[in-house]
Amino acid sequence: MPNARIGFVSSTTGGETFYYPNFVAPRDNTKLSLEIKHAVTRETGYQALMKVRCSNGLQISSYHGNFIQHTFGADLEIGVIDADKALGVTFSYDAKLDPKLDAHFQAALLYTTASGQRRVRCLNIIAGVSENPKDCLKFIDQDAVYSMLAKEASTKLATTSSTLKDIRLGLTEKTIDVLAAYRKNFLSQSHPPGQLVMPERLKEFSMYMLAMVKCRAFKGGSETSDRRVHEMRLIRSMGAMELSLYLYPRMIPIHNLQPEDGFPDEKLGGHLRVPPSIRTSFSRVEPGGVYLVDNGQQCLLWFHAQTSPNLIADLFGEEKTSLQSLDAYTSTLPVLSTHLNAQVRNIVEFLRTMRGSKGLTVQLARQGIDGAEFEFARMLVEDRNNEAQSYVDWLVHVHKGVQLEVSYSQAREKGQRSRANNQCSSTGSGSEKMAAMVERCRSLRGCGLRTGSMCRAVAGKYQDVN
Repeated sequence: MPNARIGFVSSTTGGETFYYPNFVAPRDNTKLSLEIKHAVTRETGYQALMKVRCSNGLQISSYHGNFIQHTFGADLEIGVIDADKALGVTFSYDAKLDPKLDAHFQAALLYTTASGQRRVRCLNIIAGVSENPKDCLKFIDQDAVYSMLAKEASTKLATTSSTLKDIRLGLTEKTIDVLAAYRKNFLSQSHPPGQLVMPERLKEFSMYMLAMVKCRAFKGGSETSDRRVHEMRLIRSMGAMELSLYLYPRMIPIHNLQPEDGFPDEKLGGHLRVPPSIRTSFSRVEPGGVYLVDNGQQCLLWFHAQTSPNLIADLFGEEKTSLQSLDAYTSTLPVLSTHLNAQVRNIVEFLRTMRGSKGLTVQLARQGIDGAEFEFARMLVEDRNNEAQSYVDWLVHVHKGVQLEVSYSQAREKGQRSRANNQCSSTGSGSEKMAAMVERCRSLRGCGLRTGSMCRAVAGKYQDVN
């Protein structure tokens, strides 16, 4: 039975579908075992009802997630809910907010525990109201912005007749609109027209939007319907942290780790010292390098074709001295006494603690040997792949769109001012001005305006002239 059909049940009841493409038992059994264990042992609520409320002046515009809502405004019905799921809610203005008062939000969840207890959990948020839009820019949550855009795109694709091309075009236009609005309304100083200016709190916004266009749910080109629908429903149930990693994977070079990396550091309060990630582009890959790439759904250990035999032996044992000698179905690292092996195992365990419901196992991707190398190339979001542009080309494309939007807006405002000046400019005494307005009104009656309405528009201080 197709995954798209099986997953419909979980998409309407708050559940979850686990998808294993190209399942190979020796490689994927560990991942399957971890995910089953997590699914049956995590804290879960049943027969849940959810209600979201907000202050006067605001109203709920839409909900996004895996649930049932019979009519808009009714409670959300969720069969099962747990900490690995997230819902998105958008609000809109329906009146003017008083800057002297705070805005209040509440999400109330009524659910039944596994022991049969009926409980209510309330989340309350108070937000300040400001009349200065620049104050709001200082507190923009970048993760929340692109998470809501991703959930909106996924919901639109599932519930309307929009095509994948329409979704990608819509995401591109929203990126341009955000950056163009910032340039038109919020810049305190002038910048050269050839410079793309981004808000301080949205520095990576364009990168995440490109990654969204490239993800399997929305990308162009061929993709199996099972995989595409699974990813689309996955996006609707993801939290902001999980979605950020899904869109832009973490890429850690392990061939040049510092001696203290991968071990607890007293300067960090005893926490594990995690090596810094690098940008996901093949231009950052070094010859002979080994990289750990994790997108929250799968974790790849990529080996360059010129990887040192000593490095391979430190990771997998003295009997493994070449890439060809490694087991293609390896899913875990062996426990060895070498320093590098301990570092990598500690890093993998740390990444496992940050996972949600998806079990973390290591899959080998050897350059020129394993098919997983294509998956590694797909994760390099900043390169040209997945039927989309590279990050540099994407910025050029977005910048051109911003320039066109700003130029059009400036020309439109200039035209409006010019028309207003032409309408209001006349010479002579008050009676002569009045006569000129009446004559102009009569000459323009053929445009469909009521008799005398042109006089009211041009000279508001005069009464209507019939």
